[in-house]
Amino acid sequence: MTEKREDGTLLVHMQGCDPIEADTVMYAIGRRPNTDGLGLEAAGVEVDDKGAVVVDADNRSTVESVYAVGDVTNRVQLTPVAIREGQAFADTMFGGKPTRVDYENIPSAVFSHPPLAGVGMTEGQARNKLGSVKTYTSDFRAMKNVLAGRNERALYKLVVNSENDQVVGIHMIGPDAPEILQAAAIAVKAKLTKADFDAVVALHPTMAEELVLMK
Repeated sequence: MTEKREDGTLLVHMQGCDPIEADTVMYAIGRRPNTDGLGLEAAGVEVDDKGAVVVDADNRSTVESVYAVGDVTNRVQLTPVAIREGQAFADTMFGGKPTRVDYENIPSAVFSHPPLAGVGMTEGQARNKLGSVKTYTSDFRAMKNVLAGRNERALYKLVVNSENDQVVGIHMIGPDAPEILQAAAIAVKAKLTKADFDAVVALHPTMAEELVLMK
């Protein structure tokens, strides 16, 4: 709920945290594929209720000769995903190398202040899918902030499958989180374990070292 005050500022009430004062509130409610006017219905190409082109795992629409990739298919609306889909289409159709996009463990970030970044399952998703999970967190202040007398903190979280010790999710909030997560996402994609993280020698003093120091 958003409450407008007499001075024009907004007081935003949310679940699980204290109210936040703000000048502006942005509602990220999603996008609709820009397919109007393309004549898809006339061509027999099926679209869903949002206007997205319905495709199979090989990016083929309901018309055999028509393919679609990227946001127009309303799968994962990220530029690198669209590029990967285009590469998979080209490799499959023209390169003689059948390729399909793996949509699991796609890293993403919100470039806010502080930035947020994550890959894999959240703790809730992991519990629903796997049943038993372990979580490891590090709430810390980077050494550069300690030396500068700044109070800016960071929070990192590992989500681990209790059955096989595999790290199934990494979530971060703090300075440079997206930059750090790009490399950390490789570990999740490669199905590395918490023991693999623990076996890596920390690079000190960095913020990323917290990923291999959690106990």
